[in-house]
Amino acid sequence: MTPSTALPRRAALGLITAALFTGAPAHAGQLQVTVLDADGKPAPDVAVMVQPTGIWPSQPLPEPVPIVQQGSKFLPYVTVVPVGATVRFINRDRYDHHVRSQPGGPLGSIAPAQQFEFRLAALRGGKEAAQDLKAENPGVVTLGCHIHGSMRGHLVISASPWTGVSDERGRVTLANLPDGPVQLRLWHPDQLVEQPVQRVQASGNASVDATLNFAPKPRRAPPAPPRDYNTTY
Repeated sequence: MTPSTALPRRAALGLITAALFTGAPAHAGQLQVTVLDADGKPAPDVAVMVQPTGIWPSQPLPEPVPIVQQGSKFLPYVTVVPVGATVRFINRDRYDHHVRSQPGGPLGSIAPAQQFEFRLAALRGGKEAAQDLKAENPGVVTLGCHIHGSMRGHLVISASPWTGVSDERGRVTLANLPDGPVQLRLWHPDQLVEQPVQRVQASGNASVDATLNFAPKPRRAPPAPPRDYNTTY
């Protein structure tokens, strides 16, 4: 082997090795998922997680994902982030709130994936109180407020970087998916059992329907405190 041929071959071998370790796809596309309930109606507030069945390339973490406390509600009601992401809790009400992890599932039988509790001061002079939390453990966390017991929210921490939450039409679009077979997982706060895993093919701009095995009840808004309520704790 001459030096002139050895260098290109070594370079080619390096590229092949890198591809094997990164699992880099030749193409990437997007997948539009429409989630329906058991009655065939659009299902909002469903966490949708797509995971390739093989090795996938590492993905950058998102910018801090906000969860806002406003009108004595957690907004959005359901948030899904990948492991390692930062969640930023923000209080935009004129009264103090807590943020705490709580058990979820049927009758509160499932422990939160991550334990935390802290207080957020009221909005004063246009200044919002905020605190960051690193999502470290995959699973589900029910969010509550020690001061206002009717407040509920849900944080889903996913092992997959391709995640989203269905809108009022039951739709969510996931971009930059590697081509190939993927597993489609669903989660909704009202489910009593895990949803079946669906296997679909992600290629180019694909679309697929996914169905819950139950029909969630319409979500009721929690009662809001009086407008002059400005107590701190």
